[in-house]
Amino acid sequence: MERAKRLLFDTSVYIGAIRGGLFSSAFRLLQESLPRTHLASVVAAELLAGATTPAARRAVLTFIRRAHAVRRVVTPDASTWERAGELLGHIRQGEPHLRSKTPTLWNDLLIALSARQIGATVVTQNARDFTLLRQHLRFDLHILPVPA
Repeated sequence: MERAKRLLFDTSVYIGAIRGGLFSSAFRLLQESLPRTHLASVVAAELLAGATTPAARRAVLTFIRRAHAVRRVVTPDASTWERAGELLGHIRQGEPHLRSKTPTLWNDLLIALSARQIGATVVTQNARDFTLLRQHLRFDLHILPVPA
């Protein structure tokens, strides 16, 4: 990964850090990359949806508020949503066997498009979906290994 490039972490990396704890490789990567990190509003929504306890919800909200305070939240604009719709339509038409997968690709595609919007690299452990999207859209991608 380029050292000076902006980074946009997928939800999978945050979940890996939460599950792995303070000494996990995902947590260390997030900590070391903080000065270059931007938060996709799509990821913020996914993290909030997954926060099932009051303490988890408070922690996620604090994290999101801090990202907003330093102007590091990236939100897809109307043209980005339209582009996502066009690309997903193209995937559905060109690869009919993936039609059932199309709804689950929305958020990942919006994350990829948000990264393009600011010239960032998407960092993820979700190799399957982001590799598929990369066949239809050019964006910088760094895939992390999934811990055993």
